[in-house]
Amino acid sequence: MDIGGFDIKRKLFSNDFGLSVFEVVEIETGRTFILRLVDFSNKSTDFKKAQWNQLQNEYRTTISDYSHLSCIEQVAKVDEDYLYSLFDGEEGGTLSEKGPLEPDQIQQLIAALRHLHDHQMIHGSISPENIWITTQERVILYGAGEAKVLEGKPRLGAVLDIRQLIAVIQSFSTLSESILEQLNLEGPMTAEELEQILFRAERKAGISENNKLAAFFERKSITQKAEAAERERRKAEKGKHRRANKMIIGGVIATMLILTVYCLF
Repeated sequence: MDIGGFDIKRKLFSNDFGLSVFEVVEIETGRTFILRLVDFSNKSTDFKKAQWNQLQNEYRTTISDYSHLSCIEQVAKVDEDYLYSLFDGEEGGTLSEKGPLEPDQIQQLIAALRHLHDHQMIHGSISPENIWITTQERVILYGAGEAKVLEGKPRLGAVLDIRQLIAVIQSFSTLSESILEQLNLEGPMTAEELEQILFRAERKAGISENNKLAAFFERKSITQKAEAAERERRKAEKGKHRRANKMIIGGVIATMLILTVYCLF
């Protein structure tokens, strides 16, 4: 499929609900993006399209600057049946490709989920395909809210998100069997409860400071500082693009004014 202005680097995955996800490169800038394309040709198009556009607009407004949840750069369409959302991206791969999850990456996922829930947003489809790990080992969660629109799930809630995240942790993490069993036993219902269970399990086990799980909690403040630095970097990059666009627009306006004056005389 031809999407103007972008080269498709590779297809990441697709599902039975009309969603296809691609890693793409912007031809003009060489920047990497994640493009999430939906085929509405076999759906009740008007209603589903309206739902999809509402979801993207809500997400774009709510999640504008958080290092573990990607920002929407553009919402557009290929034609009347194919709509897509363009998310900022970095070099890396899905969890299926780049796993397993290290303890500090689990913390990043918990933080991303907490941020969504704090803003009254439910993810609904936490899976290895929607978890991106950059070449710098940073985790980015994609796909928030899509399941409710595409799969027609009426009762998505925070507890389902936690259960999905636990399933991912159990399948793709380096945590011990005893800690994973503890998650099943206690059945956390919020991101905070999940984090507390992991913390208590670490203390109960008496794990040394050199252990990855202990380091996971001790590096929490470091992770927060890194997140702040990443947000500043992204703000600076976006500001650079805005200034460049303003210069281009200013140049065009100046040229038009010169031509207008020349024609008058």
